Amino acid sequence: MSFGFFMNMEVMSLQIAREHIAVMTNDNLEDDIFLEDTKIINNIKNGFVVITQLSAFFESFLNTILNKCIYYEGDILLKCNIEEKIDIIFMYYQKDWGCIKGQHAWEVYKKTTRVRNEMIHFKETYIGDGSGIPDFKIRNVSVNGFFTKDNMEKILNEYIVLGNLIASTLGLQIANDIKIFTCDGEEEIVNYVYDASMMDDE
Repeated sequence: MSFGFFMNMEVMSLQIAREHIAVMTNDNLEDDIFLEDTKIINNIKNGFVVITQLSAFFESFLNTILNKCIYYEGDILLKCNIEEKIDIIFMYYQKDWGCIKGQHAWEVYKKTTRVRNEMIHFKETYIGDGSGIPDFKIRNVSVNGFFTKDNMEKILNEYIVLGNLIASTLGLQIANDIKIFTCDGEEEIVNYVYDASMMDDE
């Protein structure tokens, strides 16, 4: 007898993000003005992993809704951008996602995505003048304030809030304690986000 096995990328991404947050600090400065080389490098390196994994978390979350809640079997919709996917999902459930756009969690997502995209497509190496490394900005966001342990923890929590908000608006459930790998021969719930009403119908 064989069973179906599943991998929950949402859970893996959150675990990776938390592991990298754990080695970050809240101190980037050499003095009151300039950044300290070792501190800021550590926090940017790990923070970049964090925001990249949070991007993976959120996109995987939306893809799971498309695949496992709406039961979409193609790949065209999975290639859409984030806002297009949200439009499609909310249209399917006949909900207005305007209420999501007004939430703090959505603003955090947008700000974090801007920083992530700028770093992935980094174009300008010049960051400023001074007798030490200046506190420079990425998409008008201070690296000293953004890349800290506390701020990364806040951002991670807001991404989770955003996912929970979308799920609750659509009448979906989040399996907070689900493992990375699941098996339908052992667990009734195998996906991070799921439609309980569909399970009741089975």
